[in-house]
Amino acid sequence: MILGIDPKNDYAFKCVFGSQRHTRVLIHMLNAVLKPPPERRILSVEILNPISEPVVLDEKLSILDVKASDQSGRQFNVEMQMATHPRLQERFLYYWAKLYSGQLQSGDQYEALRPVISICFLDALLFPKTDQFHLPFRLYFLNNGIRLDPDQLPKTMRVPEVEEAVGVLKMLTQDEIERERYEAREKARRDALSWESAMERRQAEALEQGLAKGRAEGQKEGRQKGRKEGRSEGLAEGLIGQLRLCEQFLKQPPLPAEQLAAMSVDELERLVDQMRNQLSS
Repeated sequence: MILGIDPKNDYAFKCVFGSQRHTRVLIHMLNAVLKPPPERRILSVEILNPISEPVVLDEKLSILDVKASDQSGRQFNVEMQMATHPRLQERFLYYWAKLYSGQLQSGDQYEALRPVISICFLDALLFPKTDQFHLPFRLYFLNNGIRLDPDQLPKTMRVPEVEEAVGVLKMLTQDEIERERYEAREKARRDALSWESAMERRQAEALEQGLAKGRAEGQKEGRQKGRKEGRSEGLAEGLIGQLRLCEQFLKQPPLPAEQLAAMSVDELERLVDQMRNQLSS
């Protein structure tokens, strides 16, 4: 029987990887993601924020992350995040720093600090066009869990940790309250994704309108200035206007006026194209 439970649902994810009764599943996943050398492999973990009862069944998409520490005191913050937002990088850094600094109590020495590792599973690229932050590993269970039949697992997945994880998903299908919690989180996730998609469409429309207005004003200004001071100066003014709009949408600090004034029309056009590509991606 196909389970129909998606382990990428953050409640299902928390049940599978954030339970003190199923720590070997978390250990297996952490070692698969981090690929540590033999002397640093994770052998045991303690869940620092086990799922609590009762879970409020509302539509808020709060974060059901997994916090754990291993046998050496290293801490891990693991999160499933399918609804992304523009400040995700800053948010990750903030919560990592909070967990890291929270290790020290009054009177503790800095030597007491242990490494803190944040892991987040995303439905989008966070660091495009770079492999500096990329760790390759297989995500067969997470990507295909919703289609798994626990009685007919693929041969490559017949390992104790994966079988245990599938057993947790099966439990979610058999318990009415657990299934209700799962469905509530699915609804919240779909609502969040719909809202995000609508916001992206509105932003794209506003950007196009703003850029069209900037181009029209730039062309008008270019024609006016072209009669007096030459066409290139007017085009430069129009391009700078488009740049300022792009900076606002990207929430970037404005480039110094003197820097833009020193750039040629070709350089300004390339910069406008580059910023528009950023917005499109």
